[in-house]
Amino acid sequence: METNPKSFRKEHLAIRNAMSEKEVAEKSGVIVKRLLQTGWYQKAQEIFAYYPLKNEVDCRALFLQAWSDGKKIALPRTREENQMDFYYIDDFMQLKEGAFHVMEPDESCKRIGEEDAVVLVPGLVFDRKGNRYGYGGGYYDRYFARFPKLSRMAVAFEGQIEEQLAVLPTDVRMHRIYTEEREYRI
Repeated sequence: METNPKSFRKEHLAIRNAMSEKEVAEKSGVIVKRLLQTGWYQKAQEIFAYYPLKNEVDCRALFLQAWSDGKKIALPRTREENQMDFYYIDDFMQLKEGAFHVMEPDESCKRIGEEDAVVLVPGLVFDRKGNRYGYGGGYYDRYFARFPKLSRMAVAFEGQIEEQLAVLPTDVRMHRIYTEEREYRI
């Protein structure tokens, strides 16, 4: 079991950042196809997601399909005290660079409340029990503490999956993890 989350994050970030643009695109495409075939995607009216930063799994093709299927997409915007909220977007033109160089919904976007939605969650490393290390700010953990009924679906490359992570009581587990190789049901 990993006992130093900070060094583990750094190690996994380096591994992910070493992936070529082509490898990220190919593996992301496989993951998006897997997501589009799920029962929850077919039933979902709203999907909360994220805009990919560096070599995160790129789900933008899912956004395009979701809009075509009449679904709503919401992305996070950060605010003070390591908090975030989700805002609906209708297209990529409604995004601007926000905190940490992450593309976030602009001021024209409507903030959502707690909805019955699926949240696609990025991260640096996950374990088979659904635990997650992000970048260390706790944004997603705080959000899920506020809205615990949301379905938490992580997306990651298979190389980001470890056997077990050391976690804190405030860390929130994912319900499923989707990679280019498989779906982990927690």
